[in-house]
Amino acid sequence: MKIIFRIIFLVSILQSCSSISEKDKLIGNWSIVNGLNEFEFYRDSLIVNELGMSYINEWNIDESKLYLEPIKGLDSFAIKTKSFDYKISNNLDTLFIKRQTDSTFGPPILRIKNAYDYHLKRLYLNIDLPSSQNLDKEPISSIGLNIYVGYNSGKLIAKTDDDRHIDLEDIRFFSYKYLALSKQGVKSNLHYNLIADKNVENTKLDSIRNILKQTDFKNIFRVYTNPKIDYTKIDWKDELVWYGKME
Repeated sequence: MKIIFRIIFLVSILQSCSSISEKDKLIGNWSIVNGLNEFEFYRDSLIVNELGMSYINEWNIDESKLYLEPIKGLDSFAIKTKSFDYKISNNLDTLFIKRQTDSTFGPPILRIKNAYDYHLKRLYLNIDLPSSQNLDKEPISSIGLNIYVGYNSGKLIAKTDDDRHIDLEDIRFFSYKYLALSKQGVKSNLHYNLIADKNVENTKLDSIRNILKQTDFKNIFRVYTNPKIDYTKIDWKDELVWYGKME
């Protein structure tokens, strides 16, 4: 009897450890790139944010399926489904799910580490900012237009927040449009926030600066980081505030 009890006890411990291990893979914050769907996995609940609505579920997983039981809200995925097939990348940063009746998995759901990570994933860019000391907060006397210079699959890309303006060739038109549509109030001036990877060659950055200076707005605010100004420590849903130096 004692031997049987010990076997049952050991099996229950192993099952518990396995379950915890599987759950640990998903605990954290996730989002589809467009930001329309956000997922907050906690050990005892899953919060799904969709189009301004929040839904709370109990959840569990095994090696291939995700199980949901709604607690608050009509349905977390606007469909009456309580189990999904799922797969997760080897580095645990990309999740795919589908209903058992679907033939293919949905769009990738990306793990979000912080506000800066979230921002870059929406842009499909990798930008490792340069470090510098004695940084100033982005000026509020003019409106800032973000110019990103980073990498996607090894390819150097310069773009704005608007995916329709990737190559910066129409930046003159877009800068006036951005100024006119800004929600920051009526201001007569604009500056560029140059958010560029530290590994971009100076000659290429100078070419981008020359394009920007062909507009009527000449001020360029280069964004930096340092141990005190660490964008990776900002909570994933908080707003980013840039720090740097006016060039």
